[in-house]
Amino acid sequence: MTVPEFTIPTVDISPYLTSPLSPAGQAVIDSVANACSTSGFFQLIGHGISPTLQQKVFTASKKLFALPSEEKERIKSVIGGRGYETLGGQTLQHGAKPDLKEGFFVGPEIPNDKEKYESYKHPNKWPSPSLIPVEDLKEPVLEYRRQLCELSLVVMQILAQGLPGGRKDMFDEFCDDPLAVVRLLHYPPQPDLADETQQGAGAHTDFGAITLLLQDSSGGLQVRNQPSEEWIDVPPNPEAYVVNVGDMLDMWTKGMYKSNVHRVINRSGGDRFSVPFFFDGNLRFVIRPLDGTVVKGGGMTVREFMDERYARSYPK
Repeated sequence: MTVPEFTIPTVDISPYLTSPLSPAGQAVIDSVANACSTSGFFQLIGHGISPTLQQKVFTASKKLFALPSEEKERIKSVIGGRGYETLGGQTLQHGAKPDLKEGFFVGPEIPNDKEKYESYKHPNKWPSPSLIPVEDLKEPVLEYRRQLCELSLVVMQILAQGLPGGRKDMFDEFCDDPLAVVRLLHYPPQPDLADETQQGAGAHTDFGAITLLLQDSSGGLQVRNQPSEEWIDVPPNPEAYVVNVGDMLDMWTKGMYKSNVHRVINRSGGDRFSVPFFFDGNLRFVIRPLDGTVVKGGGMTVREFMDERYARSYPK
């Protein structure tokens, strides 16, 4: 049996956006499906997200993480919530030291008069406008989240059609009212002599369905080639989103789409900023194998799946 070549291809989805039923549109579906069934990663271009908006989000991120520690602590998040996550607040790799990164979680705006918030659907926390005006942080990040939600719906449609017997609308119920979070991340420089058990983001797989990552020019993202156990660099491309399959989609498709191990080591000598967007579906949706396999208990809800994964990466 021939082992598929491990590659992280660049896929231009603009032909699909223009004419999804055309041969060129079908070629996009085939390319995405091939990437997700081998390495689980691809670089997506032709997406239509404005570089101006992307740069506004990076600028917002730099302003946020430059705030004094006491101001960031005022907007500290709870696990699965919104707001600021401290440096070393998460441990993605089991048995390793805490990750050398700090983060900021943003979801949809939720009215403050809501009496009881669901887990994973908390109100956003923002620094005082006197520290960072709303037009410099809140407004561009929320607009960015809106546009990434729309792009993620397109990617999910493409992925659905790449499966055997797949239909464009196959994931519609899952995609209705999704858990979809922007995470601003800052990785301080990691010295060459840093402890090998402590990385910017330890070796891990992502929790949910898909991740769309916007990264700066620093580099540092690596994906593991499972057959050889080598770490493959994912070079920054200012025009691209790095898209990868998460554990939920891997389980849902019974491994047809693969969730692969990756990590971040910031050896650039400077600060690294990235903006992952996690698209994880409707919290009440029950995940059952698409091939009809019967699972014990009837399957897990998205909420139950996320509970389990958060418990692993935020040990008490």
